[in-house]
Amino acid sequence: MVGTFILQWHLSENCNLKCLHCYQEDHKSVCISYNKLEHIYYEFINLIDKLNMNGHINITGGEPLCNPHLFRVLDLIKKDNRVTFSILTNGTLINDDIAMKLKSYNPYYVQVSLEGGKKINDLIRGNGTYKQIGKGIKSLKKAGIFTSISFTANHLNYKELPKVVKYGKRLKVDNIWSDRYIPLGGSMDKDLTLSKEETSIYLDIMKKERDKLGKKSKTRLSMNRALQFTRTNEYAYACTCGDTLLTIMENGDLVPCRRMPIVVGNVLVDSMYEIYKNNKILKSLRKKTIPEECKMCDNAEKCRGGLRCLTYAILGDYNKKDVGCDL
Repeated sequence: MVGTFILQWHLSENCNLKCLHCYQEDHKSVCISYNKLEHIYYEFINLIDKLNMNGHINITGGEPLCNPHLFRVLDLIKKDNRVTFSILTNGTLINDDIAMKLKSYNPYYVQVSLEGGKKINDLIRGNGTYKQIGKGIKSLKKAGIFTSISFTANHLNYKELPKVVKYGKRLKVDNIWSDRYIPLGGSMDKDLTLSKEETSIYLDIMKKERDKLGKKSKTRLSMNRALQFTRTNEYAYACTCGDTLLTIMENGDLVPCRRMPIVVGNVLVDSMYEIYKNNKILKSLRKKTIPEECKMCDNAEKCRGGLRCLTYAILGDYNKKDVGCDL
């Protein structure tokens, strides 16, 4: 087998938080049956079999630990050595027992979201969450799980990254990564989206924080998302949605990426492989088009326009240049 196909799987919208910047329209306590989840899983297996690829599943929600079928889904994955998985969680429900149970399934990593220091994080994620997240991270590290912090940079918090890095290092997390907030039509979109100037400052902050950590630090700040290479001079990141990355929503809808919510089919109704092979949007994304505005750039072939979901959200066209690019 060659290569890995990544699936982001939203088991349900169930969540114990209501974050300020959340992409969900509601937080209903309704989730599909285990039989339907099992059907979705085997649709993914059929896809990677026909593509002759390995599979990796990022399991999320909502909050995946709010889903009553989470561990039955992990039982499915555990039986198949072709598929690895990670958990994307808000971290507030993790204790020592949950962490040890997750460890028994051998996750590739567990990602926990943190949005800044205590004041800003709790403004975005809810009062008391900063402390809960810290406890969750400690439990994960105690269980010996590779633990990553995710920081979503927006207008309110983009200068808070140094506090997240400092806290992550103190808690001995393995990795910290960040990407920009994508406006998907919510009431806070205009207020939270980074301007081009703010994006430039944010990228500079990332580079400074990574340099401060140094090569000997056990906590790493990764910079392999769109435009971040412009500060590191490393290999340019290119979006893979629609190619080797897809997302399945809580109702079975298939979209190229959670942050590019263009419904291309439903895997509870149609074959995931047939959707992947035949859908016009997905075929368009796989063409790896370079925006006209980028063709004179030295990084054009590798970057291919930057953050396509942001361009789509702002301009309605994923084949335009990243609106945050300052090159």
